[in-house]
Amino acid sequence: MRIGFVFGKGIDGCGVTRGALFFEKWLYDNGHDSIVIDFINGNRYGRAKDNKFKGQIFEVTASETDAPSGIIDIANRSDILICHSAPIRKHTDYCDRYRRFIEKINDPIIVMHDHGISVNTINSVPQACELFSYADVAVLQSEDGLSSRAYTDFDEGLKDRIIENPIWIEPNAYNKFIGSERYKHFLYIGRMSPLKDPALICRTSKYLPGWDLSLVGCERSISSVAFDDTKELHRWPGPYIPPFRDFVRIHRFDKDGNIKHNCKLPDEQITVNAYESYPYEWGMKTLGRSFASWCGYRLTDEREYGTRMEYTQIESFLLTLPVLNRQFAENAYSPEGKKWIDYDCALTGMATEEEQLADELDRLWHDQNEYLERTNACRELIYKFNDIENLAPKYLDTILKLGKRENKVNAMETINTFFPNAKELRDKGEVVMTAPGSYLKREKYILVNKKQQKVEDSVSSLESFFA
Repeated sequence: MRIGFVFGKGIDGCGVTRGALFFEKWLYDNGHDSIVIDFINGNRYGRAKDNKFKGQIFEVTASETDAPSGIIDIANRSDILICHSAPIRKHTDYCDRYRRFIEKINDPIIVMHDHGISVNTINSVPQACELFSYADVAVLQSEDGLSSRAYTDFDEGLKDRIIENPIWIEPNAYNKFIGSERYKHFLYIGRMSPLKDPALICRTSKYLPGWDLSLVGCERSISSVAFDDTKELHRWPGPYIPPFRDFVRIHRFDKDGNIKHNCKLPDEQITVNAYESYPYEWGMKTLGRSFASWCGYRLTDEREYGTRMEYTQIESFLLTLPVLNRQFAENAYSPEGKKWIDYDCALTGMATEEEQLADELDRLWHDQNEYLERTNACRELIYKFNDIENLAPKYLDTILKLGKRENKVNAMETINTFFPNAKELRDKGEVVMTAPGSYLKREKYILVNKKQQKVEDSVSSLESFFA
């Protein structure tokens, strides 16, 4: 059986890509093959170069107005086509190109993934509801979240065809990263995201003298360096803001894999070492020798959690002692229906609890028996919930049993029920939006230069005269 992977946003080299790579490997190990379609939307992702697919990659280049007919034919010859991403708002000029590609897929089972984990990321795909109306199976982060409510409202035929996104991994492949001894090292591993509060590492530094503290993979960006001094510092998630710059040293890897830095601060002043990007194996070995890892992921709307963890959380469960954000642990559920706080393994912490967390880390450093009990219990949970050998067969079997559906709506007809001049605007070249948030409110928007623009109701000349 041939499985196609489509990246309408482009191969980004992050968690979406990693999940696809795990599944593709499992497919080849079990006698299947694959093809990959990569849409280049005017930008490329630096992390993508480190990810190698087994199947042949077909690129839709930035200069192509539409996907070539040859690529459409290749996609249609797949048995299952898994669409992992779609153009987002910054890809204004490429949104309709991807939509037209999806409209021409007729033969395979279309599996549409929404990897959005928050209201903002879910709404970042301008034409999301319309795109999902072409899906035979929808794979979402949460069955109770915004995307589920929107897509099943737009197309009721999807209601019994939703799968919660399986986050899978090969646990045994991580054994080689576990060090023979642990170091007094507390770190954050992952990209910069305000949702994950990497700055907790910086705020904890004054309570952990004698510990190594690190930020691994946390890049400098607007959200990591900007600081509004009218806000509360103890809740600010950016680790490279002025209050922390006097003790954070940022490193980089050169082309030969050597670690370099240009920091002028004296060594004795440094309490946090940061690495903006890193070779994956180096990062996992660093995690496997550390004592604990801050997993700060949390969402404001608990309905969006589903029953999954992020890959950086899973890696921390396998390789060290994870410290979960308390808000996540108290509100998110595991696949067996228990809250994560109810498992006696990971620690918890949050902004304003840095001193208590430091005390607990110090206590466990001197109680190796409890530490081993906790870390072993963490590893067992990943084998139980995230082993691809258990998850992939169920995922594939569910898709095949659901198969293709015959009750798909006509997307434009659905849009016209609340946006009567949508087709006219589309024919003029406008990008008509059906982002989940605005669709549920029946708000009429088009996308112009990466920003949504409200379309006012048209008024007849007679109505205008009497207004």
